[in-house]
Amino acid sequence: MSRRRPAPVVLSALAAAFLGSAAGAGAQTRPLLTETAETAAAGTLALEAGFDVIADEPSYVSGVERTRWDAPLLRATYSPADSVELDAEWVAAVGVAGEEGRGDVQTWDWGDVALRAKWRFARGGGRKPALGARFGVLLPQTSFEDTQFRPLGLGPNTLRAFVEALATQPAGRGRVLLNAGVLLFDEVYRVHDQRDFLTYGLAIEWPVGSSLTAVAEVKGRAGDGRPGAEERSEARAGVRYGRGRVRVDSAVRRGVANADGTWGLTAGLSWTAREPR
Repeated sequence: MSRRRPAPVVLSALAAAFLGSAAGAGAQTRPLLTETAETAAAGTLALEAGFDVIADEPSYVSGVERTRWDAPLLRATYSPADSVELDAEWVAAVGVAGEEGRGDVQTWDWGDVALRAKWRFARGGGRKPALGARFGVLLPQTSFEDTQFRPLGLGPNTLRAFVEALATQPAGRGRVLLNAGVLLFDEVYRVHDQRDFLTYGLAIEWPVGSSLTAVAEVKGRAGDGRPGAEERSEARAGVRYGRGRVRVDSAVRRGVANADGTWGLTAGLSWTAREPR
């Protein structure tokens, strides 16, 4: 049965959790998916918004390729301590266009919610890497079916949980980000079964000016996938512009695994709403 939840429920949860008190400018990683091991100073509150789009992504239900979009991507990150970050992310809407058999109708639904925590246990500095760990859960919000109750496959509509080790290594004027961990993914078609994936991420950030940073990465998950819980991998290359409290970013996306699309784009904005106390 399709499960469609009203957006105000998610908005209220995010507001109650964060707006009463994500990462500081130094710890923000947009437009990358690979997470830095660094954390912002205690009391920092950062807000992010953005959008993703990619062409030729196959539906795990029908295999038909379509253009997929996710927007707006909303994220709030708060640092209760110098070595800890808590963040909540909501993909407010996900949709597709150009799917064969659906005409020109753009079908969409509310997106999933992610709740995550990060702990930096080694500060690093000089030539030493910063080290940390991150864990979280993805809560299903996106329906398996569209508004006409036809299988669509915008999201798996299952719980997912992960834990990852993080490392950030200084490299000249830039830095290298490394992620490795495990993702537990409830299957779509088989109740009480799950897929176990190894997750990975490798990213490079390189300043090319006082306000401009070039970024590139490969991020994904490897394992024995099934429809709806597939192996995935994506490469990104782009820039981050700005300094201080506001930054903008954009990157080109390239799907690598069979379940990914071909070429796409991401862009967004990061704002440090509250600086360290």
